Amino acid sequence: MLGNEHTQDDVIDAIGSDAEADTLAEGAAPAPSLSDIDRAVAFRLAGQLYGLPIERVDEIQQLAELLPVPDDDPALVGLIELRGAVIPVLDLRTLVGLEGVPYTLETPMVFCTAGSHRICLIVDSVEDVVDLPPQSVQPPSGVYALADKMLGTVRLPQGVLMLLDVDRLVPAAALMLAEAQEVSAE
Repeated sequence: MLGNEHTQDDVIDAIGSDAEADTLAEGAAPAPSLSDIDRAVAFRLAGQLYGLPIERVDEIQQLAELLPVPDDDPALVGLIELRGAVIPVLDLRTLVGLEGVPYTLETPMVFCTAGSHRICLIVDSVEDVVDLPPQSVQPPSGVYALADKMLGTVRLPQGVLMLLDVDRLVPAAALMLAEAQEVSAE
């Protein structure tokens, strides 16, 4: 955890309060301008610090049983049923080009909104909700292989946070699956 100041429950509480305050009408969440991003949920993949704008994160839970889904996309690892909704689950390591690791019961799942659909991302560990200093988000450099899937980078005392753009990160097949699950639930 960043600075050992918060528990995972603190992170979940902070997300819940922000998510309630920032509830959007149906449809895609607007792409935030870099200057509007002031908080992020920070997590790690292979030791590197990544994040998502807090407005896009709904909740965090520990890994639960996944329903299998036949698909050729290696990042799409299954479906999860959550409060009556069936949500696609993606391995964020695979999405960013890292080698997969086995999941445990402690593996966190980050539920977030991509486009107008709810999805779940599996990460290595959730660090904290971090405050981003004003005007600190810099556009991603072309040297990053993920530059086209990032909102930017932020230098924090804990290291450089790579702020991901969930709309550009999630493959279209996962969004179509999410839409199909939403339609079948109606």
